[in-house]
Amino acid sequence: MEPYLQKLANDIGLDRVQLGQRKRFLELASDDVGRLQRVHALLDLEYPEFADRFYDHLLDFDDLRPLLADPATLAHLKQVQGVYFRSLTAGEYGDEYVHNRLRVGLVHQRIGLEPFWYLGAYRKYVSEMQALIWKHLQHDPSEFLKTCDALLKVVNFDISLALDTYFQADLEEIRHHRDYAERLVSSMPSGLMVVSAGLRVISLNPAMRDMLRLGSSEEVVGEVLASVLRSSELVQLARQVVAQPECRRETTLDVWRDQTRHRIEFTLVSTVHRGKPLLLVLAQDNTRRFQAEQRLADNEALYRLTFDHAAVGLSHTAPDGRIVRINNKMCSILGFERQELLGKTFPQLAHPDDRASAASMVALVLEGELENYNCERRYMHKDGRVIWTNVTVSCLRQINDSMGLVVVMEDISQRKTMENELARLAGHDVLTGLPNRMLLMDRLSQSLAKARRANGQVAVIYIDLDRFKQINDSLGHAAGDAVLIEVSRRLVSVVRTADTVARLGGDEFVIVLDGPTSEYVVGKRARAILDVLSRPVVVQGHDLFTGGSVGLALYPKDGLEAETLLKNADAAMYRAKELGRNSFQFYTQAMNERSALRLRVANGLRQALERDELRVHYQPKFNAASAKLVGMEALVRWQPADQPLVSPADFIPVAEDTGLIIPIGDWVLRQACRQVVAWRALGYSHLRVAVNLSGCHFKNHDIVQTVASALRATQCPADALDLEITESILIESPEAITSKLRALSDLGVHLSIDDFGTGYSSLSYLRVFPIHELKIDRSFIQDIVHDESQAAIVRAIIGLAHNLRLSVIAEGVETPGQQAFLVQEGCDQLQGFLLGRPVSAADFEQQHLLRSV
Repeated sequence: MEPYLQKLANDIGLDRVQLGQRKRFLELASDDVGRLQRVHALLDLEYPEFADRFYDHLLDFDDLRPLLADPATLAHLKQVQGVYFRSLTAGEYGDEYVHNRLRVGLVHQRIGLEPFWYLGAYRKYVSEMQALIWKHLQHDPSEFLKTCDALLKVVNFDISLALDTYFQADLEEIRHHRDYAERLVSSMPSGLMVVSAGLRVISLNPAMRDMLRLGSSEEVVGEVLASVLRSSELVQLARQVVAQPECRRETTLDVWRDQTRHRIEFTLVSTVHRGKPLLLVLAQDNTRRFQAEQRLADNEALYRLTFDHAAVGLSHTAPDGRIVRINNKMCSILGFERQELLGKTFPQLAHPDDRASAASMVALVLEGELENYNCERRYMHKDGRVIWTNVTVSCLRQINDSMGLVVVMEDISQRKTMENELARLAGHDVLTGLPNRMLLMDRLSQSLAKARRANGQVAVIYIDLDRFKQINDSLGHAAGDAVLIEVSRRLVSVVRTADTVARLGGDEFVIVLDGPTSEYVVGKRARAILDVLSRPVVVQGHDLFTGGSVGLALYPKDGLEAETLLKNADAAMYRAKELGRNSFQFYTQAMNERSALRLRVANGLRQALERDELRVHYQPKFNAASAKLVGMEALVRWQPADQPLVSPADFIPVAEDTGLIIPIGDWVLRQACRQVVAWRALGYSHLRVAVNLSGCHFKNHDIVQTVASALRATQCPADALDLEITESILIESPEAITSKLRALSDLGVHLSIDDFGTGYSSLSYLRVFPIHELKIDRSFIQDIVHDESQAAIVRAIIGLAHNLRLSVIAEGVETPGQQAFLVQEGCDQLQGFLLGRPVSAADFEQQHLLRSV
């Protein structure tokens, strides 16, 4: 309080000069102080009774009584008042007295009683004091009057100090409230404008100026409302409101600001100030709220649109699980009309076997134990069909805090059908519909497990079709597929329902016989298989004969595990193929040793090139009529270090299977070209060398680039090279092969068809392909002397070739009789053991070149 009192004193101007001026004006002199001091001593005993009478007077008034009701407060006030009364006549009116008088005025102002109560109290004090002074000075009327005058001067000095403080504190409070109100109005986000009855602007706050993009207050105050608002509608409303006491109206207008539409809500209120009617114009920028409401409305519309036209079924339920809202897709999935579904529960619509589960899960969500769940569930379509769905159920808290459900449903019936089909396809061969390897191994494992429990047997029959590749090569894959389908049907027809017929791929099939009683029964079943395979299959008007090679392995004698039995049956099948095909063989340990040998051959062959273990031998070719040496065929041999020579029959098939035939063939090609160049340099310019090309060179190799590169690298003339191609290669991919053969022919090399007559090729290909020579397979040469049908075939091939202007070479000539027949029929060249075996380059020089000199 003390700093504030000092501020009030400074604001009032109560310095010593001003206080002295006040005392002089009141004519308060030192003799007045002396008189008051003298009477002060006389009245000291009178003050307690004086205070009682003073407060009895105050208690007569209802407005003052609540302030004095507490006895303790009243006693304290009487004591304080007594001190105050004594100070008025004590004669000390310096700084401390003035400071106390200021404090009294401030306390009175904060109590909040009006000043007239204090003036009345001073009058009561003066009146009582005059009676007391008279009591002591009535013997000296002159002194009595002078003392009362001195008391009146001090009382007025006291009153001026207290009331000045009171009024100054009031003024400070008023200023504070005014400043607060002005700051409040200035800082309020709502616009406020005060308008006169004549509709001229009296004042406005910054928010209103900013909201309406107005100038400064000085520019706006005094202007007519119409020029400020620029809205005839709002001005007209203002006229109506200001003309009616205590009228209030609201309206909303769009105001464009910064090329943006703002939604302003105006409130117009008529009031009266100092007897004059005024208009208060309040403005609130509700653009954001309007935009939010608009977004909410748009979102609600979008939600309704999305809900009704969603690609998945959507539904809301009441707390009891009954459907209260459902979209079009959900109706479509279930096949019901909307009204038919409203009021039902989803467990009621579920498949009978799923209803209990659906009801329990829904209950868990409604009870709050689960927030949501997702599962695949069956429901019943209205037409009775079972539909598979993916359904998600979530809790939906209502406004009244009750729990409902949101159900999202997707029809996955088609996907389920596809999954089932994929599951079936995963275990079945697409072409034949038979179990594939995966399903075969599963069923074989089950059969083995059952056999272990019952001490029974299981037979594994491995079947490989004979001559199937020729069918594919000559008639195409469509014909091959038709053969496989028919073979599958026949194999199924010769086994029991409990047995398994599977296709491993290509032309390989496996049959699992569940519980055969003996090897005799298995052999009998194998003969039945060979019997149905030996019958012709009619495809595209052709009678096709396949036959098959069958291998048999028995549990437990030939293996205890599925993979072992399958491997051993495969080994037995290869043995049957080696022994002439169209037969069956039971597995023996020796067959496994041959399989191991094939593996060792494959592993060794991979390193043969690096170790320089391959050799090229040359077999001579002679002119049939003159017996003159015209060329040779390059044949690869494998000579492992410190081991006997490996037969081509043992390693060429392995090289074909592993793809090693390509680098081996490339190596042979370069060696042959290099050798023929060397021999031609010795003067044998008429020699030509023939090199066999594998089908792999045409399928996965740029054979044209390979041949061209070999010719360039060895500087071999193209006309010194013959390329021998098997018949089956030509018809496997005619368009691609034709382009490659023409490119090879353009290089200048000669092209021969090797093993002609052993395949299913069409004779029309001989006219299309750029072929120079036909090579009759040795299988046709063997019996030409004794078998007229074979002789007729050879005679026909020679005639056909000559009519097509192709030369003919016969291989496998081993007897003079064969040689004489071929010469007589006009065969162009001969090759065979009778004329010369394959030998090394050095031996070829000694045996054929030097001899011909």
